[in-house]
Amino acid sequence: MSHPTVEVEPMFAIITASDSRFKKMIEGGSYSDESGSTARELLEREGFKVLGPILTPNNTGVLEGLIDYLISGGLANVILILGGTGVSQRDVSVEAVEGISDRILPGFGEAFRALTRERSLERSLFTRATAGVYYGSLLFAVPGSPDAVRLAVEKLIISSVRHLLGETRR
Repeated sequence: MSHPTVEVEPMFAIITASDSRFKKMIEGGSYSDESGSTARELLEREGFKVLGPILTPNNTGVLEGLIDYLISGGLANVILILGGTGVSQRDVSVEAVEGISDRILPGFGEAFRALTRERSLERSLFTRATAGVYYGSLLFAVPGSPDAVRLAVEKLIISSVRHLLGETRR
């Protein structure tokens, strides 16, 4: 027997976590955010409301604070963080998502790695894509390359976001 799922309209906020781009922005230099633009375009094409991309440094406190601000302020109910999922000391998007989440959604990272494995075994071994739930909102952290963003958004997020959001509100 199935159960009814609450209908919730997704409102996305895209955060790009990049120390190098953030430094360029602070110094007044020019920078590009192809991945942020790609995510925005894909989500808007599906009719979703999208805020951002918002550029931040790879910093757990900054990311957690921004996530809380966007969700508690009603500005977004789905946060998509691009970048900061690698294995370097500065890659902390996963720690931010998992540190602030009420629940972790391990299936998202597993599915992302399975899809990535079809293209590159090496890349799938080293990605730390993850997802969680925070106060009834969804958090996703995916690698920052345009291909990874496209894969996550097109193959995983678009098809499941409405159902998942509804489930967080049951």
